[in-house]
Amino acid sequence: MKPNFLPIAIKNSGIALEDVLPRVIAAPPTLKFYLYVCQMYRRLAAGSLLASSDPRPFYGYLFKSARAFQHFLQIAPPDQKLTSKAEPFFDAVACRDDDAAKTMASLCPATPDTTREYEEDFLYLRLLMAHFYGGVPRNGLQAELDRFAELTAENPDPHIPLCRGLLEADQQLFDEGLAAVLEQKLGAYKQARKEESLHPDEASTTAHVSTEILALLELAGRVGLKVKPDYPLAPGVARRFHLRRLPAPDSWRIPERFRSLPELRD
Repeated sequence: MKPNFLPIAIKNSGIALEDVLPRVIAAPPTLKFYLYVCQMYRRLAAGSLLASSDPRPFYGYLFKSARAFQHFLQIAPPDQKLTSKAEPFFDAVACRDDDAAKTMASLCPATPDTTREYEEDFLYLRLLMAHFYGGVPRNGLQAELDRFAELTAENPDPHIPLCRGLLEADQQLFDEGLAAVLEQKLGAYKQARKEESLHPDEASTTAHVSTEILALLELAGRVGLKVKPDYPLAPGVARRFHLRRLPAPDSWRIPERFRSLPELRD
């Protein structure tokens, strides 16, 4: 499917939140529903940035995604939580919402559920959460790094040198890992476009701005690594933190109005 016109993709995401957010809040906490809410806020974030080059709404929408997922983790039963699915963690880091990132690190499971998630996907998030927001030193994560390498021995994963580069503040490892992860992501988007399997709203928004890549750059800066002003999927305009003004913590609960006209009621 072809990408939607950017204003249409933004409006679609906003209307989706109008429709589902009240029901998600009222229902028992379910992972896939909260991930959908976060995905819509992420698309709004990317779309607003691409449409205006103004990072202020971008940070606001990412903050709302992060706080929605933080709320989910605070109220959800253990069988609904999966660390490997905590993509809103990247939203929190990308907008420098350290409180939400720390809460996610403390509430996401510290062990994988191998019946519902890939252990290597779990380890990727777990390593970053534990080290940067859980206070676990590099030498305390060696077993997890070794297990990560063991799981991907036959098909090397670029997230391993990336994680090692961040945990060890190794510029070369980080640069090599980041380049490989970017190549992997861009290749996946290219293939999805070719197969017409990419959602048209994603093709217009988050296929151009990755909060994961932005979060990795943020973490790199925190350990003193050098990063370039711009990368594919991570435009420099998304890192103008002097403009950051975050909304109220519970603002995620109240969707904006994106419909042109109010609904008619009998």
